[in-house]
Amino acid sequence: MPKSKEYVSTDDSDEDVKPKKKQKLDVGSKEEKTSEKTNKESNVNGDTAWDLGSNRQVSVRDFKGKLYVDIREMYYDKDANLKPGKKGICLNMAQWRKLLSVMDDVDKVVKSKS
Repeated sequence: MPKSKEYVSTDDSDEDVKPKKKQKLDVGSKEEKTSEKTNKESNVNGDTAWDLGSNRQVSVRDFKGKLYVDIREMYYDKDANLKPGKKGICLNMAQWRKLLSVMDDVDKVVKSKS
């Protein structure tokens, strides 16, 4: 009898034993989970988050009494829970206001180059 559970035989004949194919994690089901949610979400900590697509998210966090705007890539762990990744930026309120003040200029440059 094989030690691995990958090899399964339906009867005791001397037929070739074929390995059972491993199923890949269905990525489409993850995308459906995120698309079913509304754009604005709130988690256990009371943080508010907006989905940007492509596993990216903007959230407003309260950390040590100060507000931050966090723009971050997210990933799914082994239990299919959405977790924050390493790639991203966390802006304090002064930096966020500065970004908002130059947003129109940035948008004009993007439109002119596209």
